Amino acid sequence: MTGTLTLESGISPVAGRVSVVSPRGDDGSAATRFTVSPDEPVFAGHYPDFPIFPGVCVVDCAHRSALATAPEPVELAAVESARFTGPAFPGDVLDFALKWRRKDGDWRLSATATTARGAAASVRLRYRATGSAPQPADAGEGAAPVATRAGGEAELPEVASLLPHRYPMLLVDRITALVPGERITVVKTVTHNEPWYAGLTPGQDLAYPAALLVESWGQAAGLLASAAAPDARSQVMLFGSVSQAVLHRPVLPGDVVEHHITLSRSLGDSVIFEGESRNEAGPVMSVGQMVMAFRPGDHLRPA
Repeated sequence: MTGTLTLESGISPVAGRVSVVSPRGDDGSAATRFTVSPDEPVFAGHYPDFPIFPGVCVVDCAHRSALATAPEPVELAAVESARFTGPAFPGDVLDFALKWRRKDGDWRLSATATTARGAAASVRLRYRATGSAPQPADAGEGAAPVATRAGGEAELPEVASLLPHRYPMLLVDRITALVPGERITVVKTVTHNEPWYAGLTPGQDLAYPAALLVESWGQAAGLLASAAAPDARSQVMLFGSVSQAVLHRPVLPGDVVEHHITLSRSLGDSVIFEGESRNEAGPVMSVGQMVMAFRPGDHLRPA
C-alpha cells in the first residue's frame, strides 16, 4: 500500500468518498475502497423499509475509482457489463480491485467489488479520451411507437403505484405508453432541482450521471415488469445485471428523456429487457440487455 487518497464526489448519487488504496501500477492494477454510510441520501427513497445500496451506486463508485486511477483524462463511453452477486448494506465496506487495459483505441476497466461477506459485483467500463467523439447510435428509423392501452392515457397506471422507490431515488415521472408484458415508454425530466446538482460550482460539468440514467432506465423496466406481474410487487426487485449500456450524448438539466423498453424474455422470477433512451436530439443511451430479479425480502437481509 502506498498511501490513501480521498476523492471528492462531484455530481453523483453517492454522497460519500472513494479512497484510492493502491494507485495504478505498471501492470494496470489499482485498488480503491468505499464505506457505505447509513446516511447516504439514496437510502431514503430506495426501498425505504429495506435499505440496500443500489447497484448503480456500486457502478458509480467503480466509475469514480476509474477517474482517480485512469492512465489519462477519460470520460465514460459505455457500461459494457455490470453483474451483481451480493447485496451491499449500510455499514459495509466495498473494496474494489481494478485492472486497466487498452483495446481498439479505448481504455477498458475491469472492476470487482467485495464486502466482508464476499463478492458483491463485477463491472466492466469502457472509456474514451476526454473530448473525443462519442460512439454514434445505429442509424435507423428510431424507436418504434408503443401503443397506449385502450381508452387512452387516462388508464395508464401511476408510477408510484408500481414502484416502491420514493424521493430522491424515484427517477421516472410518467408512463406514456404501455403494452403489459411487451413494452413501455416512460418519461424522465432532468432538472437542476435534483439533489445531485446541489453545491454546483461555476463551470462544473452538468452532464447527468450515467449511473442515474441507467437507474432511471431500469426503473422504467421495473414498471413494465410490475405491470405484467402484479404478484411480484410484494417482493424486492433487484438489478441483476446490465450489458452494453452505450452512452451516445450527454443528458443535461432541462432535457426530457424517453425510455423505450421491450421485454425480451421472462424466466420465472427473472426478466430480461432491452431498449434505448432518447431526447429531442436523438438517442442518448442504448441498452443491449438488463436482467432484473424478484426476491423475497427476508431472504436478502443480512444475518
